[in-house]
Amino acid sequence: MATEVPVSILLRKLQKLLDEERFILPGLRNRVVTAANELEKILCFLKAAKRNHENTSNSTSMEASLLRTIYYAEHFTESFILQRRQKGFIKLPFSPWSQLQFSYKMKKLVQGVRAVSTEVEKTQGQPLALGDKTDSISEIHEGQLCRRHHHLVDVKEELVARLINDDEVGLRVISLVSKETLGKTKLAKDVYDRLDIQQHFEWRAWIVVSGDFEYKDFLVTILKQLPRCVSSNSVETMSEKELSDTLLQFSMEHKFLIVLDDVQTVDVSLKLVHLLADAVNRSRVVLTTRNLKVAFQVDPQSSPLEIWPLINHDLDVLTVGREDSVKELVSRLINHNDESLRVISVVGEEAIGKTALARNVYNRLDIRQQFPWRAWLHVSRDLEYRDLLLIILKQLPRIVLKDLELMSLKELSDMLFKFLMEHRFLMVLDDVQTVDVWLKLVGPLADAVNGSRVILTTRDLNVAIQVDPWSSPLKLSSLIDEKSWSLFLTKVGRREYNTELNDVKVDILKVCHGLPLAIVLLGGVLSAIQFKNWSRTIDLALAQQNKNQSPLSNMVDFSYNQLPSVLKPCFLYLSLFPKAYEIPIRRLLQLWLAEGFFRFLPDEIVPEDMARICFEELVCRNMIEIARLKSDGSPKMCRMPSFLYDDFVLKAKDIGFLHVHHCKSACTFTDSPEFYVPRLADQFGVESSTSKGHIRQLCSYVSFNSQKRDAANSGIGTFLKTMINRSGYVLFKVLDLEGVYKPLLPAKLSKLQNLRYIGLRWTGLDSCPASIGDLPCLETLDLKYTNIITLPSSIWKAKKLRHLYINEMSILKPPKESSPNLQILTELYIGANSPMISGLKMFTNVRKLGLTCHSKSAEQTAKCISQIANLQSLRLKSRDPFGQPVVLVLEPMKGHQSLSNLYLFGLIHDAIDNLPRNLRTLTLCTSELKDDPMPVLGKLLPQLNVLRLFAHSYVGSKMSCLARHFPKLRVMKMWMLEKLEEWKVEEGAMPNLVELEIRGCKKLKNSDGLEKLASLKELILTKMPEDFVADVRRKLGRDILLTNKWEFSPLDDPFLKLDQKRPDAPPTIK
Repeated sequence: MATEVPVSILLRKLQKLLDEERFILPGLRNRVVTAANELEKILCFLKAAKRNHENTSNSTSMEASLLRTIYYAEHFTESFILQRRQKGFIKLPFSPWSQLQFSYKMKKLVQGVRAVSTEVEKTQGQPLALGDKTDSISEIHEGQLCRRHHHLVDVKEELVARLINDDEVGLRVISLVSKETLGKTKLAKDVYDRLDIQQHFEWRAWIVVSGDFEYKDFLVTILKQLPRCVSSNSVETMSEKELSDTLLQFSMEHKFLIVLDDVQTVDVSLKLVHLLADAVNRSRVVLTTRNLKVAFQVDPQSSPLEIWPLINHDLDVLTVGREDSVKELVSRLINHNDESLRVISVVGEEAIGKTALARNVYNRLDIRQQFPWRAWLHVSRDLEYRDLLLIILKQLPRIVLKDLELMSLKELSDMLFKFLMEHRFLMVLDDVQTVDVWLKLVGPLADAVNGSRVILTTRDLNVAIQVDPWSSPLKLSSLIDEKSWSLFLTKVGRREYNTELNDVKVDILKVCHGLPLAIVLLGGVLSAIQFKNWSRTIDLALAQQNKNQSPLSNMVDFSYNQLPSVLKPCFLYLSLFPKAYEIPIRRLLQLWLAEGFFRFLPDEIVPEDMARICFEELVCRNMIEIARLKSDGSPKMCRMPSFLYDDFVLKAKDIGFLHVHHCKSACTFTDSPEFYVPRLADQFGVESSTSKGHIRQLCSYVSFNSQKRDAANSGIGTFLKTMINRSGYVLFKVLDLEGVYKPLLPAKLSKLQNLRYIGLRWTGLDSCPASIGDLPCLETLDLKYTNIITLPSSIWKAKKLRHLYINEMSILKPPKESSPNLQILTELYIGANSPMISGLKMFTNVRKLGLTCHSKSAEQTAKCISQIANLQSLRLKSRDPFGQPVVLVLEPMKGHQSLSNLYLFGLIHDAIDNLPRNLRTLTLCTSELKDDPMPVLGKLLPQLNVLRLFAHSYVGSKMSCLARHFPKLRVMKMWMLEKLEEWKVEEGAMPNLVELEIRGCKKLKNSDGLEKLASLKELILTKMPEDFVADVRRKLGRDILLTNKWEFSPLDDPFLKLDQKRPDAPPTIK
């Protein structure tokens, strides 16, 4: 099924070898080229076989033989490359003898692949040939271009049609709306410049609407673009009335088109539209905005054209067609007439959308308001009672998590029981397969009489009946055709092609069988191809249906087979992680890069950008789902959909791509020396999973053994020493121990010369081997949230280092030469006289930077930062040796163009208007600003999306947000502004604010204008006086989630650091 994955990985390695290396042995390059060509032929055959759905016993035997050849070749290719690297960091040519040996093995590879080709040719009756050499990267780009084109082409055609519609003689406003930057302006500009549009309208004007635009500014800007009107000089001297009269007269006599770009509030735009409203000459106004309410207010009679993102984070999509089920589930959860604990089971025999329904309801505002405490638990077969308790307790808002893993079973159970008796809760038990899980939890839960509820999803109706005999299960079945079609159109987003779509509607419904998950998978495949090719693709899906499989399994296989080859190993890699595990996207993408899944050439796209493109493509194809977002709305965590996991973890194992040790018994592997386990994921301890001879060929080890105990984890050290002693380091390139408690690392770690990724985040380590700087291939070193305070200067010898995560550590010496590959460096400590200050200029291509500096070095640090042209995210702290904030310097960074995310910890004596202008996220902490910063920030930063004012950032008593300021702000947090007494929000300020959090502002008495925040969805108050809370609640008086917490976890405090594992978090998207 996935044999092409290891073939394509080996092929990319050989191609990279040909791109980078010079061979002195005659004929060796030709032999490598021949091997690559033979692999290309086999790859073309494998793709064709999948397209034709060929699967015979002969082909299965052939694939097994091919796998042995491929894995052997991958091993000796890596060994060959590593021979030169063992000479040190200097790039030396391969020795003649090593080239001779490699040439001989290449010959063996060619013979092995040709033997398979011969078998195939006998079966097919014709020789294999190279097929279409379209690069899979290009295929991805074409798919994204196609998706974006079709995403906007329908809107563009609709816009043009409405502009030149002569049936409507009156003025019409046509709004282009999207919540993100999705091409509204470019679309409007393309239409504005079209020849037919220029010919249709007698005059045109384009106005970019800034936040401080006055009505007179509108009039002047428009009149300056009119032909044969008035001179620019005379326009500048006119009064507002003269300008209005001039424009009105001209607009009554000429058919015009005006574009108002990036409109945030309605006041000025509405005034202009009212002025021109009497024009009856088929004139038009195009308005681009992020706010749907603005569009409706400007012209209630004209329906806006909405543009949606390619990656849809909306969890409601999968519940299209399930509206009645959602309504029933919500009503049973909020049943005030029944205070007893009730279990509501959502039942369906197939992967039919049970989890999606539960998650949709779990995240609703009214449910979050009803249940102050919620927990989500995906129930794995391997979870023991203790595991269940730990996962649940880590989601409690008031539990101190330190040393939780060290508690006894009785202590954990008693803690949970006490909490549940005092608080109304909602718990989701997802994918329950037996009643045993409920019987374990019923003790702590059953006595609750406070309106608490449990949602349980299961395929087994008997489980549902046994769990709560008094509650009838909510049964899900396949969608009827009408609702299936509605879901398909919502997911694909091509409603404007209704006539053409009707031609393929019957076949689409036939393929999907009313299964929501099959519908979104097919939609993902079709979204990447042109509409003219849809029929052929749908016919292929119908032809490949296997009657021995379920309809969903058929669609899963088809969706996977349609992936470009470069995406297949990326997708299979997610099955290394436990089922339903929330994977940090940062971690996943860097692991992909370390594995070498992509082939890069000099001056091509940055590897991190390529990885993100592949990630986004898998999301668009619905093969990866977003689990959680950052505060700015970008994806933070992801996971493989549960309905795909069980299938693909087995298929990945079958082809030898990986092995997952997911039970507490020892692993077993084949005894064949020709078969190896290249990637191993271990959840229960390295001792039982790495004791076999396969260790010699292991290339990646990822551990999820996060149980904290008194003793350090010595098994990791034993495992690594065994690898080194057995020369088992040729392929080993990934060591990911994130969350493993204090693993013991060997002093001779540098022996693992091929190591590219070392993940030690949240391990609690106190030190790391000095030899960690002697790894020539190292790309990612993650030491964040450890107790390590220094790194050897030899780390700069790792010229391939791209991502260095440290925890305010010092490095004594800077690099001696430029480090052009370094993309991420956080958080580096720079002392008062540290030579590292001058070393910052060596990091020419850093995109994300975190620094802690001393006040004496603050100005020079700022000057160095200003010279890092590609910097996008900066976390800058200034404090003395005792941790107290000292002065930051901003002025040198004022003109930085690419910086969009800025976190500042330290006193700000500079003018606040020295901040860079293009910020989208700004966090201030301990700034001690004496003057209200909001009027300056609101005008200075029109692109600001997230604003966080943390402890002592402002020490004044009054704060005001002015009208038309912060037009794009969607999240605002105010923490511990202890002197703040009054906060005023003017009408039209922060029109897109969705989430507001106020914490520990104990003197805040008056919040005039909160009720004017029309877009506000969630207001979180923590440690706020009750009279303030009551006043806010009275003023708002609408459907907003308002919570007031008097206690909060110390993990939320930006000043506190605990030596503990990060708590598991529920699957919430804000």
